[in-house]
Amino acid sequence: MDPILRKNFSYLFLLQNINYIIPLLLLPYLTRVLGADNFGKIAFAQAFVAYFSMLTDFGFGTSAMQEIVKVRKDKEALSRVYWTTTFAKLLFASASLVLFLLFLLGIPKLGQMYMLLLIAFVAVPSSVLFPIWFFQGLEKMSYVTWLSSIPKILVLIFTFLLVREKSDFTLALLIQVVGTFLSSILAVLLIFKQKAIIFYLPSREDIKSDITESWHFFASGFATNIYTTTNTVLLGFFSTDAVVGIFSASEKIIRAIIALFYSVYQVTFPRINAYYHESKGQALVFAGKVLKVTAISTFLTGIFLLAAAPLVVKIMFGVPQYNETIVIMRLSSFLPFFANCNAVLAVNLLFTFGLKRYLTRIVGAAGIFSILLVVPAILFFQARGVAVVATLTEVLISVLLLYVLKKHRIKIML
Repeated sequence: MDPILRKNFSYLFLLQNINYIIPLLLLPYLTRVLGADNFGKIAFAQAFVAYFSMLTDFGFGTSAMQEIVKVRKDKEALSRVYWTTTFAKLLFASASLVLFLLFLLGIPKLGQMYMLLLIAFVAVPSSVLFPIWFFQGLEKMSYVTWLSSIPKILVLIFTFLLVREKSDFTLALLIQVVGTFLSSILAVLLIFKQKAIIFYLPSREDIKSDITESWHFFASGFATNIYTTTNTVLLGFFSTDAVVGIFSASEKIIRAIIALFYSVYQVTFPRINAYYHESKGQALVFAGKVLKVTAISTFLTGIFLLAAAPLVVKIMFGVPQYNETIVIMRLSSFLPFFANCNAVLAVNLLFTFGLKRYLTRIVGAAGIFSILLVVPAILFFQARGVAVVATLTEVLISVLLLYVLKKHRIKIML
């Protein structure tokens, strides 16, 4: 591994560990202080707003990062990519706000918790401002690490100091979104301070081209949301806040593990792109090594979760109200294995080898599969049913990804 890649991986791994450790410190505190019902309200609000964050991002994070990799030595081209992406995200953020307010006014359940949802919506402008894709494309992950870590540590401190009772659930969410927004502001200030870019006013054609390039990434992300975030939202509509809280307690641990291992493909994606332009064989060898490390690590993690779920739940939550979380965690124990291996196959191979159109179809099929099963699963089995459907959906994606790679004779060198 060359020095730059090693350095970037180290910084991103540190970042993901901080992203992993701080929620793990917050999670047992919030679940105990707020109770399953109020914790479930926060989880529902975050899941609902995630749709609008995804619409605002519109896949620009991946497409813009690819462009940054190509032009990172050209300041004018960098500026064009940065400002075109930012203006495009502002356009979608405006549309998101209109849709969000319409839902708030038109759906009684959402109207009843409007204050919590408005606070959660701060995640949308944060998504516009924080250009993680810019730093990833430049392979300067040290900036992202510090910009993300310091506000998160402040969130941890202020949560422990200020969130003291069950009724403080609105304050708990406010502290979290302010921390994220602070990271975004600091990132923008850093870019301007370093004079990394100059101002560029994108044309309508620039923005249109950016949207076209990002469409496949958005479509796959939207379909992915159908079988991830939608599970929590539907559980909120068809069940109680307490059930959402119990499910989310397990879900947050599982998703934190998935996010931790995502650092692997986030760091290696720019490098595999570079290898691909030099030698497809070299790209396949490197992708094979990434997949092997990911598969072994996440499979061992799955075995641990399956065996140690009672201990993990006891340490993390410690109250009888969350005993059902043990079952849900066991049902989800191998979700990180399938989800992370799928991410490596999809991003590092399908995107790199120009097959991203297939990913849209794959995750679309998975989204339909999940929607068809998840509502009956909730009605008959509550949170347990959601956990099973989520894992089966990732298994289906694995099968379809391997089929497409085999069809196009892309052989992974393990």
